Amino acid sequence: MENKKLVRLSLMLTLGLILGLLESILPPLPIPGVKLGLANIVNVVVLYSDGFVESLLLSLARVMILSIFLGSFLSITFYISLSGALASVTGMSLVYNLFGRDLSPISLSSFGAFMHICAQLLTVSILMNTRDVLYLFPLLSILGVMTGIITGVISSYILKLKL
Repeated sequence: MENKKLVRLSLMLTLGLILGLLESILPPLPIPGVKLGLANIVNVVVLYSDGFVESLLLSLARVMILSIFLGSFLSITFYISLSGALASVTGMSLVYNLFGRDLSPISLSSFGAFMHICAQLLTVSILMNTRDVLYLFPLLSILGVMTGIITGVISSYILKLKL
C-alpha cells in the first residue's frame, strides 16, 4: 500500500473514531438505541474512494478501538456494534458492486443504515434469547433510513470535495 493511501486511511480511521466518540457523549435521542451513525460517513467515503476491503477494515478497527476506549470491548454492546458495522459495510459494498457509481451516496448510506438496524436487532434477539425486540423493526428501520439519508448527504458533499 502506498504511503499516501495509508496516511489518508489512517486519517479516515481517526475521523471515524472522533465521530464515534462524539456520538457517544451526545445526549441520547428520544428513542432508545437510535443514533445518527456519524461514523458511517467515513464508511461511505472510503467505500467510494478505496473499496470494500479498506472500508471493512476501517469499520472493524473503529468498532474495536472505540469499544476499548468506551470500556465495552467484548460486551453485548460490542457485539451489537460489530454486527451492525459488518452488515452495513458488506451490504453497501454488495449494492455498490451491483449498481456502481449510478447509486448515490445517499442511497448507499440509507441502505447501509437499514442493514445496520437489521443486523443489530437480529444480534440482540439472539443474545437476549427473545423475539420481542423484533417488534421494533418497523420503527427502527424507518429511523435508520432517515439517519442514513443525513449521513449520505454529508458523505456526498465530502466526495464532491475529492479529498
